Amino acid sequence: MIGILTYDHPHRKTQDLISKLLIKGYKELIIIATPFYERKKFIPLYQHRPTHCVNIGLDELCKNLNLKLVKCEISYLADCLTSLNLENILIGGAGILPEEIAKNFKIINSHPGYLPIVKGLDALKWAIYYNQPIGVTTHFISKTTDEGILIDRKLVPIYFEDTFHSIAFRQYEMEIDMLVEAIEISKNLKEIIELTDDNFKANKRMPHHLENIMMKKFEQRVQNSPSFREIELKNED
Repeated sequence: MIGILTYDHPHRKTQDLISKLLIKGYKELIIIATPFYERKKFIPLYQHRPTHCVNIGLDELCKNLNLKLVKCEISYLADCLTSLNLENILIGGAGILPEEIAKNFKIINSHPGYLPIVKGLDALKWAIYYNQPIGVTTHFISKTTDEGILIDRKLVPIYFEDTFHSIAFRQYEMEIDMLVEAIEISKNLKEIIELTDDNFKANKRMPHHLENIMMKKFEQRVQNSPSFREIELKNED
C-alpha cells in the first residue's frame, strides 16, 4: 500500500503523481490530505513550476479513481500514518512536516535540485545563478529540510535549443518519474549516503532583481550546451 501525502486542495504535482502511479500499475493508493492554508503569494518574474491542474477536489478525484482518501490535521498525522501501516509514503505536496514524522516514518521526497548542493526554494533558478548542477534528487526526509538519506539523483540534460521553460518542465517531469522510481530503488539501496552538508545552505525565493541576472546567465549556459541532435548522433555512433 502506497500513501501519498498532499494538501486538501487541487494540486498539480499530486494529480500527476497519482496518474503516473496508476499508469505504472500501482493500484493500492491511499491519499492522505492535510488542510490547505492560503499563504501570501510571491509572484516571480519568471514562473518555472507548472501550476495548472484539473480543478477538482480530492473527494471527487478519489471517488472517480476509486482511491481511498484520509483527511487529518497535521497534529494527528503521526497517529494517522501509524494506523494505516503503509509500505511506502510519498510526498505529493506538503509544507515542513513535524520532526516526529521525519523521525518515525520513512517518507520519500523528490526535490527539484541536486542535493546537497542546491537546497531550498527556487532550486532551478539558484542552480543557474550560481552555475551549479541542475538536477533532481529523491531522498528519505529527515528533521532538516532537503537532507536525509539519498535514494537517487540525476542531472537534467540541457540542450542548445532549450528555453528556460523547456528545462523547467523537463526537470518537473523528472521529479515525478523519479518519485515513482524511488519506490523500487529505495528497497535495494547499496550504500547509505547522508545528504547532510553544512557547506550548502537552503535558498529562499529568488528576488526579482536577481531573476533578470539569472536569465542572462541561463542564456550563456545554453549557448555552451550541445544540441539534442548532436547527442543523438553520438549515441548512434
